Amino acid sequence: MDKAKISRRAFAGLALAACTGLVTPMAKAPRGRRVDALLARMSVADKIAQLNIPVCLPQELLGDSTDPTGTREHREAYVRGETVVGEKADRITLGPGGGLFGLVNQSLSGSVPVPHPLSPRQQALQHNHLQRLARANPLGIPLLQISEGTHGSVGPGSTIFPEGLALGATFDPRLIGRVYGAVAREARAVGIHALSTIMAELNRDPRYGRGAWSFSEDPYLTARMIEALVPAMQGDDLASPESVVTSLCTFPMEAPNTGGLETSSIEIGERVFRQTHLEPWRAGFGPAGALMTEASEQTVDGIVVHGSRRHLTELLRDELDFRGVVIGNDVRSLVREHVAGTAREAAGLALRAGVDISLSWDEIYLDQLAAAVREGGVEEALLDRAVRRVLTLKERLGLFENPYVDPDRAERVVNCAAHRELALQCARQSLVLLKNDPGKGGGGRELLPLSRDRVRTLALIGPNADDRLNLLGEYNAYPALHPTPSIREALRELVGDDVRIVHARGCEVTGTDTSGLAAARAAALQADVAVVVVGEQTKGGYFSPDRTDGELKDTASLDLTGVQERLLKEVHATGTPTIAVVVTGRALSLRWAAAHLPALLIAWLPGEAGGRAVAEALFGDVEPTGRLPVTFPRDVGQLPLSYDQKRARADADDYIDMPSTPLYPFGAGLGYTTFRYDRIRLTDDTIGADATTRVRVDITNTGERAGTEVVQLYVTDNQASVSLPYIRLRGVRKAHVEAGQRATVTFDITPSRDLTLVDDELRTVVEPGTFEIKVGRSSTDIRRRATLRVT
Repeated sequence: MDKAKISRRAFAGLALAACTGLVTPMAKAPRGRRVDALLARMSVADKIAQLNIPVCLPQELLGDSTDPTGTREHREAYVRGETVVGEKADRITLGPGGGLFGLVNQSLSGSVPVPHPLSPRQQALQHNHLQRLARANPLGIPLLQISEGTHGSVGPGSTIFPEGLALGATFDPRLIGRVYGAVAREARAVGIHALSTIMAELNRDPRYGRGAWSFSEDPYLTARMIEALVPAMQGDDLASPESVVTSLCTFPMEAPNTGGLETSSIEIGERVFRQTHLEPWRAGFGPAGALMTEASEQTVDGIVVHGSRRHLTELLRDELDFRGVVIGNDVRSLVREHVAGTAREAAGLALRAGVDISLSWDEIYLDQLAAAVREGGVEEALLDRAVRRVLTLKERLGLFENPYVDPDRAERVVNCAAHRELALQCARQSLVLLKNDPGKGGGGRELLPLSRDRVRTLALIGPNADDRLNLLGEYNAYPALHPTPSIREALRELVGDDVRIVHARGCEVTGTDTSGLAAARAAALQADVAVVVVGEQTKGGYFSPDRTDGELKDTASLDLTGVQERLLKEVHATGTPTIAVVVTGRALSLRWAAAHLPALLIAWLPGEAGGRAVAEALFGDVEPTGRLPVTFPRDVGQLPLSYDQKRARADADDYIDMPSTPLYPFGAGLGYTTFRYDRIRLTDDTIGADATTRVRVDITNTGERAGTEVVQLYVTDNQASVSLPYIRLRGVRKAHVEAGQRATVTFDITPSRDLTLVDDELRTVVEPGTFEIKVGRSSTDIRRRATLRVT
């Protein structure tokens, strides 16, 4: 073999395989033919093993179960093809396992204590060991290792980026692409091939705990994020050590669900789904080409998705041109919802619908699927279809040639300096300043940013002021294995001896204990300014009774939990100017804080660098440039309350007890300077459906310091055949402008891309007519308007 004709990476992989004696004929077979040859050699038990990639759970959660994921011995037996499933006549010995889900997430993101967490190097060695066991089988099929990747790889030591809405608040798709490119590099470096829980779903109900993973309530903004991150993760070559498969979740939707409850049904019709919710999926499965998705565990409009051929084949594959693998985590939903009478019947329904991989280690996709094939209830051709998809994905990942990773590279790549800096940059850009009025004695000057010359003593108060774990969000790398400073620690480092910091916890995130309020008042009374850090709690994992946000943590109230609002009131009553910093994974109803406090900063779940980013923003070392990716309601009783309401809701009267408008609208956010919007003009004000017009608007920085403006373009269809949202976001530009300077911001509008609607026959069309083009600072703060006619 001529070494000059193959890549260095491929040669290294072949050399490693050769020295371990694992270069098999299958590893050398041409692509395409390899999968056919393997299928011809595989038994039904071999094929079923490839379709089961179970979620790894700590053994202490499994009791006496022989689940193959609980112990090293069970995992190795599963990988070698020695796991027995079923009882009596249905009993089978599975072939070599297809892979594992979440192997590096030993603690379930902090749910279970791990005395000796694996370092990135050890994670790589563990994956290599299992791959060698898999390749030693005569079939030689490598493992497909999948893990969570919501805002970073979950292996201990990985970089923890801001989560969900924090990423959306940057309004910067290119930055998000860089984030997920880094996440992919770290995951692949330790032996992970696909990252799941990358959210293409919209965040339309803040009560829903899993909404913390989503980017935005808006389809346009979410689609641009997905469009940027998929190619950043998958790259030009999936076999590259930089690339992983992107698993977009959860198709077609798991929210907004009835009552905001995770397991409840979704009651949305086909036209609304296509008009509002489909855009991010088109972006992810179209040109971007994500190669994995997870089927929704919910019922959508009465249809159980795990058994829906209409959703998982006709819509997903035929219409959206998806060419990847569908994973399912709840095939039992077909039995639970009484769509299937037996587990065996459910197996046939799910396989026909298009579920390829099961994560749930359920008899339905194990012995019952084997029995259904044996009895003729399920055609083996359907089984072959799913297995072919899995093997083809493994082939595209280059795993037959080189399933191994370099432990030395894992040490170099995971949480490297560049990734830590990117986490900080993203945290800085995610912060949303919602209010900034003058404090007591401020002389008309806004309270933020704080000045080291004026603030000699700062009271830092609240349950999240010195809690680094609550900044990290859910599905994070636990333990971190690297510094993740709290806001208190970051402030101390930032201000040094210039500012005296007096700290008081005040209260907990939950509970009714008020014994700490006196210390909080005392701290505020001796300070020039008080910063009170309140919000939510995500630390502790699934089993923590005090966790208030994330998976399985839906809420009926959006008010601050425990006695946190009372803490704000007590500190404010001292007369010390008070700033509220809110750590949260959802929109909250902060009516009292908005009405009484001079400054309100939303920190979201800002990740490992969140403490430093908040400290820098408070003292003006950086400007908070984030904007709200979701609407903040006044009260939970207003829900649903996304910004893109139909005209009837937009024009509705107030409630008898409060205004019907949001507390803070979508797109809102302040900086540390001011901008004036001047001329708006279109290159053409009359165009056809496939033509393009350019929108230009001039903005001038009228403040005393440089700043970044997030310019937002919205459209209103003045007359349509169906009822449409009154206003829709169709463009975002971020412009950094020096003090006193002017910049021109441009947008391109193409009607066939930007001005479509779904008509009453479910066709996506452009209807001729006039459209109002609106440019401004938020969905309610429109500064300039123009009219476009589409012929």
